[in-house]
This record gives sequence, C-alpha cells and structure tokens, in this order.
Amino acid sequence: MSSQSTFPEEEVEKVLEEVLGSAWIRVDWRKIGRNPADVFQHRLRCASCEPTVRRVVEKLCRGLGLQSIPVEPEKIDFLEKHRGEVLEKLREESVYWTLRAQHWAKKRREARKRGEKK
Repeated sequence: MSSQSTFPEEEVEKVLEEVLGSAWIRVDWRKIGRNPADVFQHRLRCASCEPTVRRVVEKLCRGLGLQSIPVEPEKIDFLEKHRGEVLEKLREESVYWTLRAQHWAKKRREARKRGEKK
C-alpha cells in the first residue's frame, strides 16, 4: 500500500480524535460521578447509530450534556465526506476512540498549562 493511500485515513483519524477530544474536554466529569471513560464510551456507541456524522456529534453532545464543542464546522464537514469510514470506526471501535478522545483532551490540558496555544 502506498503512503498516498494511507494519508486520507490518517487525516480522518486525526480530525476524528480532535472532534471527540473536544467533546471530552468540555464535560464536567466531577458532576458525572462515574468512570468518565465508561460514560463517554456508552454515549459514543449510542450516538454512532445515527446515519450521519453531524447527527453523531449532535447526539453525543446531547448525551454528555453539552450544547456545543469548540470545533470548526469544516472539520465535521470533512468527517462527513468520509462518513462510511467514520461511522464504521465509531460503531466497531468505540472503546479505542474513547481512549483516543481522553488522551487528546489530556494532552490539550497539559499544553494549556504550559501556555501553549494548541
């Protein structure tokens, strides 16, 4: 397989991680009172049954008690162009994508503490 054919998948995964991580970082986990990864994974798995990426993001946010996430709409549009691949990943690998979201949020928080922009 050439590196050109893997580039779009890597880009899709990078953007997906950012979108999910942006949701993770907005949740006030102290109010949840249960294991954050379990809660997020359950909400993500339920949301992944939606027919579009836009609806997945909407349902995930509602399930987590969020009204919005700090993501450019173009990133969600990009994921929508790869809908089949994204929905398959979320439906079949929800635990993995929960861990990626959690990791992204942790890195983002650490970067903010050091005064970095992103």
